[in-house]
Amino acid sequence: MNLYDIITDKNLKGVNKRTKVIEYIVSNNVKIDEIESVCSKINIKQTAVILEAIEEITNKNIMELDIEYLHFAERYIISENNSCIRESSRIIGNMAKYYPDELDNAIKYLLINTENEGKVIRWSSAYALSNIIVLDRFSTSEIVEKIYGIAEKEEDSGVKNRYLKALKKISKDRK
Repeated sequence: MNLYDIITDKNLKGVNKRTKVIEYIVSNNVKIDEIESVCSKINIKQTAVILEAIEEITNKNIMELDIEYLHFAERYIISENNSCIRESSRIIGNMAKYYPDELDNAIKYLLINTENEGKVIRWSSAYALSNIIVLDRFSTSEIVEKIYGIAEKEEDSGVKNRYLKALKKISKDRK
């Protein structure tokens, strides 16, 4: 069974489908070209399942994914599908420490999503941006001041606390 067969299998539902996608990616050491090819043939909800699988791989450090996975996720940060935005933002946050020099475009899109009306989208952006600003490359950059401003305006405590925790860590590291 290949990735396309798994993602289009109507007998597989939810978590089981995501688990099968993870198993396939890990056991076959799948390159991003194969994933992009499959995504070109499926709908956006199915693409979101693939992004969920990649997010779980990166979150649990199941295997190290190359930079092409980061760039793949980056394309979905400004998707019309909230699940794709959420998962791609989290992938960026999970992978940021491995590729700090490759985050400029992602940061630009994540900053746009900090103003999204959806709390889940703002939280996912906060997750990624918080993981980014604690990196040495960014901890003294102008993005930190932007995050202070965003955190100050944020009304949801869960989203705000994501930023404040990272800002506190930066402040502590500077001492």
